[in-house]
Amino acid sequence: MSETVKTILAVTVLTAALWVWADLEQPAEPEEVVPVRVKVPPTEDYVVRSIVPEQVTVKLKGPRGAIQQLRSLPEEMACKFELTESELKEPRRVLHARDGFRHWAARRIFVTDCKSEHDGVVDSDVVVRIDHMIRVKVRVEPKVAGAVATVATVQPAEVTARVSESQWKGLAEANRYAVALLAVSSIPANPQIEREVPLERKLGGPDGIEAAFDPPIVKVTARLESALVTKSLGRFPILLSAPPDMLSRWKIVFQAGVEHYVELEVQGPGPDVERLLAQDVRVELVLTADDKPDPASWLPGKLVVVGLPPGVKLTKPLPTVNFNLEKQSNDKPPAP
Repeated sequence: MSETVKTILAVTVLTAALWVWADLEQPAEPEEVVPVRVKVPPTEDYVVRSIVPEQVTVKLKGPRGAIQQLRSLPEEMACKFELTESELKEPRRVLHARDGFRHWAARRIFVTDCKSEHDGVVDSDVVVRIDHMIRVKVRVEPKVAGAVATVATVQPAEVTARVSESQWKGLAEANRYAVALLAVSSIPANPQIEREVPLERKLGGPDGIEAAFDPPIVKVTARLESALVTKSLGRFPILLSAPPDMLSRWKIVFQAGVEHYVELEVQGPGPDVERLLAQDVRVELVLTADDKPDPASWLPGKLVVVGLPPGVKLTKPLPTVNFNLEKQSNDKPPAP
């Protein structure tokens, strides 16, 4: 075989080898943006709240065919982590981004550079926050202008709260509930209302811990009643109410020192109290035909207030007044 032929064969073999190597080996590629995915064990008690960053930028190197195949597999073209049961109990996990590409090693694909798309930090860490799924009761807190609310139902009565396990353990038992703030600026014509109410973002009120709820909105059914208002009506004389024939035969004698006036203070729905005037009300000592004089002791007289609307009540009970009956004198004065 001549030297020329040998040279041609050598060049052909070398060229073929170069083509094979070029097909198998992929030089450093342009940047690829891939998502970060975190898998937790199959349990309903924990969930991933957030991943930072949500994606990373990588340069990869390996066989050209393997890289092309990888690009066609969305589930594999990712930075992937699998957390263990023990890792779930920590609310914040810091993972090394490069560790998320170990599943590429079987394809002989390796990452030459990895960074966050936003801050550009090379080999950035991935921060994963884990939430604990807790069932909590919903408490309605009415905030109604000029009225009070009686809550009938809340649907659903319980929701799922997403919080870190450490925060949950540090939260007082009394604050382990979700707040539905029923805010009504004016009383509607129909006092029975149904509202879709968004839950507050914190457990147990504004000083509680941040939480996410599922569902975030509940349905509240409530009945509104006017807010109670207290008002002083002033001093009222004690009037006598008795059958006419009784008044013609008897006269009332009060025990010495008995006050013939009483102070009235009332409480009730705001509109009813505001409309109530002193001239609408009177205080009476009511006598019946069964009342008889008692020479041995005083008779206890129970006072009643007339003229109060049905929803308006006295703030304190009326006093008992002691009295007695004396026979009226029927002697007429002589004619002039």
